[in-house]
Amino acid sequence: MMTINWLRPGVLLASVTLGLVACSGNMTTDEGSSVAGTGKGEAGFEARSACGNDPSYTIQGKSYKVLDTASGYAETGTAAWYGAEYQGTQTAGCETFDMYAYSAAHRTLPLPSFVRVTNQQNGQNIIVRVNDRGPFDSNDLIQLSFAAANALGIRSSAGAPVKVEALSPDQFKGQLPAEALASGGGSQDGRSLDGGHTSSDAISALKRQKALAEKSVDKSKTYYVVAGTWPEQGEAIDMFVRLTSVGLAKTEMATAQEKGKTIHQIRIGPLYNQDQIDNVKDTLVSNGLASFRVVAQ
Repeated sequence: MMTINWLRPGVLLASVTLGLVACSGNMTTDEGSSVAGTGKGEAGFEARSACGNDPSYTIQGKSYKVLDTASGYAETGTAAWYGAEYQGTQTAGCETFDMYAYSAAHRTLPLPSFVRVTNQQNGQNIIVRVNDRGPFDSNDLIQLSFAAANALGIRSSAGAPVKVEALSPDQFKGQLPAEALASGGGSQDGRSLDGGHTSSDAISALKRQKALAEKSVDKSKTYYVVAGTWPEQGEAIDMFVRLTSVGLAKTEMATAQEKGKTIHQIRIGPLYNQDQIDNVKDTLVSNGLASFRVVAQ
């Protein structure tokens, strides 16, 4: 019989990031809600996305109201981050999540929004583009991409104190790429950049997002990728730091007793589907870690 004690919140041994990409949650929208993305955006900004901007929505039995505008928004709270486990998946804004982009998930800001995030522990700040919903399984205010968290010097995967301030068009003037401001037509990822119409691509993306949102994630069975087991705690900590540094935010460290001896295990999870498992495996292999196993729990 082996007794396992999983190490969770802390500065070095960061807790698992529990926030989920919104399209992976059990998400429903109020009946009769209209599709956003057909109105003009603020000058110099992208128009509201055709996805993820229903006036209100419900996830895991809790309802949220999307703000009519990001103007004047400022709030302090804590930040989580997400990375390789969700690389390439679809965000609530019908875009492809890129852990190396300066992006973020927020529960109520319009998609997309631009916000300044300040790490209150070191004063560093960056501008990120909010294009996703979440986090929903933690009390964190915002969920940053791996790159954004790294730029802010945030190492723990949840609970970092931050201030989030929405930027006005004047504050952000000139900082959007020229191609994003070009008139005419929507984009492939579901955005209507000129605000004048919603493209057929945007409508198709919205339909895909709706279908994903209505499909509940089955959490009755969870999976973990076990990266290894070590007799020395220092070796396990080195692996923990190595995995979180390459974007595996769900990395956990366990101390267990087996046959009277203490062992230390590193695993990544919980994971709920094959795409998440494959993302973790690909990240491990690309970083020279070919010896691992997948276990169900």
